[in-house]
Amino acid sequence: MSRSYPLQTSLPEQLQRDFIKFRNREKLSDAEAARQLLTLALRIKLNDSDDERPSNRELMEEIYRVVRSSSAITDIVHGQTFDGEKLYRDQKESKPVRQQVKADIGNKVEAYLSGEKKEPS
Repeated sequence: MSRSYPLQTSLPEQLQRDFIKFRNREKLSDAEAARQLLTLALRIKLNDSDDERPSNRELMEEIYRVVRSSSAITDIVHGQTFDGEKLYRDQKESKPVRQQVKADIGNKVEAYLSGEKKEPS
């Protein structure tokens, strides 16, 4: 059986508050909370590689962008009355509106991901 590796560190105030909040929420001991958080952090960080594949963050940002875009488009579609003839008749005119909606969503997602606290609507 391998010997455990003892690890000791001090935590700045905010990190300490966050750690205690996590520990209490999960009902864990200090040691188990530290193990779980360290395991998660290392799994994420060690998957960071220098190859051409997108990072986990890039993938999550793209997923978020697609979900927000799909949600907005779905809201527009459901907010309108479906009329098959009108759909084909007005398709050319509606393209700029659809493109603008997508651009607006992209801007809101970028603002949110850059740290803006207000949830995009």
